[in-house]
Amino acid sequence: MKFLYCAVLVLAVLAASHAYSASWGKRSGSDYLLSRQVVVRHPIKNNYISVNVNYPGSGNSVYNITLVNVIDNFRNSSGATPSLWSGGPNYRFVQVNLRSQVSRGINSTVEIYGR
Repeated sequence: MKFLYCAVLVLAVLAASHAYSASWGKRSGSDYLLSRQVVVRHPIKNNYISVNVNYPGSGNSVYNITLVNVIDNFRNSSGATPSLWSGGPNYRFVQVNLRSQVSRGINSTVEIYGR
């Protein structure tokens, strides 16, 4: 019985973590929006989609990032799972990976704040 309880708990956590919005860092009153990118990709049957979002696109940024906010625009828990791969708060660059579920698309907004 205890094994069944643990298995159901693990499956529930995995199901809840498939699609969500995420944020890294903290925004203060003096921060302003450095970048907002809306990423939309159509689904591919029996495959997943992986998209990297980079800031700054090319060159160096003179601003320190304070908040990276990823908003899942799907409201039915079928959106992408965001991961912070490099950089982020207290850096001048960031790379966020968005990975869709199998046979699902991506519709996410990535906001980067800094000062």
